Amino acid sequence: METRFTIKSSDAGKRIDSISHEKIPEISKSRWMKYGKFKLVGDGKKLPKTKVKIDQEWIVSCPKDTTISPDILPWDFPLKILADSKTWVAVEKPIGISVHPSPSDTGQETIVNALVHQFENNLSENFDVIEGKQIPRPGLVHRLDKTTSGLLLVAKTNKTHRYLQENWNKCEKFYYAIVEGKTPAKGRIKGAIFRDPRDRKKMSVSNDERAKSATTLFETLDYQSGLSMLKVQILTGRTHQIRVHLSSSGFPILGDVLYGGTPAERIFLHAHSLSFPDPDDSGSIKKIVSEVPDIFETARLCS
Repeated sequence: METRFTIKSSDAGKRIDSISHEKIPEISKSRWMKYGKFKLVGDGKKLPKTKVKIDQEWIVSCPKDTTISPDILPWDFPLKILADSKTWVAVEKPIGISVHPSPSDTGQETIVNALVHQFENNLSENFDVIEGKQIPRPGLVHRLDKTTSGLLLVAKTNKTHRYLQENWNKCEKFYYAIVEGKTPAKGRIKGAIFRDPRDRKKMSVSNDERAKSATTLFETLDYQSGLSMLKVQILTGRTHQIRVHLSSSGFPILGDVLYGGTPAERIFLHAHSLSFPDPDDSGSIKKIVSEVPDIFETARLCS
């Protein structure tokens, strides 16, 4: 179905795919970018990135059906469901499994592949643009490192995905971590994060103007045998944020060799709980919990 509209002054300078999404929000922006057709009346077909001008008349169209990319192969892996609704699902991610395939890890045994196997087309559309190529990430609202276990929230519909992203700053995200050393009772770590110029696998606290601001809060729950158990809250969500901030403060996470931690059975970081505005019940807050693995207790007792 085609939609026809004229560009107002308030929209001048925007991309046509962005405006199309604003006009027809039930179709995701990523879908407009990938499958949209855009015709400038009097001047023919245009690319999604075309910036519009005032008083231009456009005809746009885009198929609504969600189609999982053939690049994502279903993986028959038993996901642990923590909570489920018609529009979202919370799963527990085990350690050692990537959330999605990547250029550096192209394997098809990831959480995304398991989600596609279990929910098929009932996942929101989502793409990352890497080196100019759109990489499908169906359902993913946020991510966890391969070496981190715990709660992962997934959107089943484009509308819910958009709602969660727009309200993500209202979410409260808590983790549990075991770190080396005796930490203060409470702490607040602020430091912008950027990729480490000496090691592309790492992030670092940086003064580079391109670094992204980040804030991490923690509370010490217990200390014994040279290890502290922390409850950690992140106010931002940067790559490796907790690992980088704790390590830069002199308290590397047990098992996190990349950031100076002592080798152990695993990296002792677990995504424990997430509170978020419920897309299905406006005005209410939903809280989901993933229990801390028993090994977090035995690791300190056996150290």
